[in-house]
Order: sequence, then C-alpha cells, then structure tokens
Amino acid sequence: MPPRKILSVAICVIVSLVILVIGSRYLHPHWVFATFHSLQLHAAMACILAMIFALLLYRNIVAVLLLVASVALGGHAVMMGQQYTAMAAETDADAPKIRLLSFNILTENYENGEAIARMIVASGADVVNIMEAEPLQAHLAWLRETYPYRIGCDMLANDCDQLMLSKTPLERGTIRTLSPIFNNRFILAETEIRGHRINVAGIHTTKPYFDTFQTAELVRASLAITDTEGPLVLSGDFNASSLAPNIRSFFTWTGLRTASYEPPTWPVSLGMFGLPIDHVYVRPPMKIRSISALPSTYGSNHAGLMADLVISGQ
Repeated sequence: MPPRKILSVAICVIVSLVILVIGSRYLHPHWVFATFHSLQLHAAMACILAMIFALLLYRNIVAVLLLVASVALGGHAVMMGQQYTAMAAETDADAPKIRLLSFNILTENYENGEAIARMIVASGADVVNIMEAEPLQAHLAWLRETYPYRIGCDMLANDCDQLMLSKTPLERGTIRTLSPIFNNRFILAETEIRGHRINVAGIHTTKPYFDTFQTAELVRASLAITDTEGPLVLSGDFNASSLAPNIRSFFTWTGLRTASYEPPTWPVSLGMFGLPIDHVYVRPPMKIRSISALPSTYGSNHAGLMADLVISGQ
C-alpha cells in the first residue's frame, strides 16, 4: 500500500473515532466523554481540516463521508450556539443597565491580588463574582470602600473561595454547597440596582470528568434558581462550554439564556482558540448587551468577563 494511502487511512480511522465520541451525545451522553462534547466545534473544525488533508493524499468515498459528518457536527455546534440566546435589541436602548464582572482569579495567584483588587474597583461593575478568591482576602477592607456588601470570605461562609461583591445591599443572600467535591461554591442573593430588583448568582462547578458530580451540581443550582422570580443573572466558571449536553439541559430547566458569542476564557495561552468555559447567563426580562474578556488575565489561567446587561421591557 502506498505511503500516501496508508497515511490517509490512518487519518480516517482517527477522525472516525473522534466523530463517534462526539456523536455519542445524540444517543446517550456520558460523563466520560463530557470534555469532548464541550469541544464539539473545535473538534469538528480539526476533523474537517484533517479530512481535507486525507482527501488530498488519497481520494475515497470513506474520506468524503467523514468530511460530510465533520461538517455536520460543526454546523450543528454553530446552530446550538445560537439557540439559547437573549441579546438586547435596538428597542432596549433605554432599558436599565447593569454591569457585571465575573473572574476566576486562581487560588495561588497572591502576587496579583492587589492588581486584581484595583481592577475591580476601577471596573464600574455593579456586581462582582469572583472564583478562587483567596488572593483578595488581604484587600477586602479596601474593596469595601467601593463594594460595601459581600457574600463569602467570612460573610455567610468561613472560607474565601466563592465571593460576591456589590455596591447595593445583598438581601436574602445564601451560599450553598452543591456537591461533596467543593464547599460553598454557589451564591444567590437579591439586590436593587437603579430602582429594579434583580436576582444575582455566582457558581463554580466541578470539572465534567469528575463522574456525575457536575450534573448533580447543576440540578441543585436549578432548584435554587427556579425558586426565584424576576430577572436573574448567573455567572461563573462552569468548566464546560455551553455546548455540553448537561449545560443544554440546564438552560431548559432554568430558562436561562446566553450571548450569541461567548469569549474564550481557557486556557488563556490559546487566546481566541480557547474554550468558553466561563459564562454569564441571564433570565428574561434580563438580556445581554455585550460580553467581553478582560484585557489582562492578571496571572490567572482564566480570562475574566465583563458583561453589560439590560432589563428589557421596563
């Protein structure tokens, strides 16, 4: 067998295995393949390029069929990305505005704690959700001057992991443990911003390959969210893209919606080719005007997110 044909066949075998793994989501999604499901768009694009190369090496019907399957998986990933969205329209130009900052700053990132605190103060955000917040513990007194209200870091919790800061009072605030893997990684509260009451929530889920713990956490978060009424914004590190099957179910359970484009946040070394695993989700009548990654990662392995939101129909 000619070397070109051998290489083409090898590429076809590898691509077929990737397609089977990703395609398992349509039959019976399993946590073992959860990371691949989050990577559906990235993997599909890689498969498309690989199959084009395989066809250049040796043209055959199997390679053509695998190329078609790769295009179909990629196309469906794009379609899914536009399915559960809630973007502000021109008619929302005068709607009340809310700014949210969400950032996993990395537990051991102490050397950048002061710089992150200064960035938060200068951000203009109404509400700030921080994951792995220990590097900010030494700067809480200073942050209190701009954000006098908080949950986490010795407020309703003894640890300093999940942290919510607000310029306005956080009422009916709770911090919860969603699974035995990590404690106190879900915060839910009410606040009033510019005369409008909203629900604000922050979350940090476990990684999807930790058995079924992530899905169990999403179920428990859903129960808490559906127990509230009115506009709601949930942000945090989900360790999964919005394409993951359990995140899609989370949208269905809660009525939450996302942006039509989510900036990649991890790993930061890949830049625009990274994966959006940090999210800002909203529940109508709240909508998303824009979401952008922070210009600096401040030493974290995640990019932070700044979201401008509106309350539609007010």
